[in-house]
Amino acid sequence: MWNWSTRLFLQEARTNLTAEIAAELPSKWTTEELDGLEKSLKDHESWLNEWVEKQKKVKMNEDPVIETKEMKARAKVLEGHLTKLVRRKVPKALKKKKVKPVEEVKEETQEDAREEERPYDEL
Repeated sequence: MWNWSTRLFLQEARTNLTAEIAAELPSKWTTEELDGLEKSLKDHESWLNEWVEKQKKVKMNEDPVIETKEMKARAKVLEGHLTKLVRRKVPKALKKKKVKPVEEVKEETQEDAREEERPYDEL
């Protein structure tokens, strides 16, 4: 179950990441984080496939090669990695400061200079 959920999440997250990068928006995840989750998924799947093949060779009246306790522990690692990324909130976009044209800045400084020249009685 976690394998399927992780695959769906990775597919959607990569699509969103590409769109957010193109739109120059902040993203919930980085490429490295998604690559790390994908690596965890592949490691989990390869381990599971290996042990399932070993289990197929065991007769029905023999003890199992792999125990559910171990399977749950391994799935818990993948689940934790996935949950950490799913619950993350989108960082707030930084507001860009509005840059004034040079002419406005010159006018403001000239006005400030005129106000400083006036005596306090005129203000």
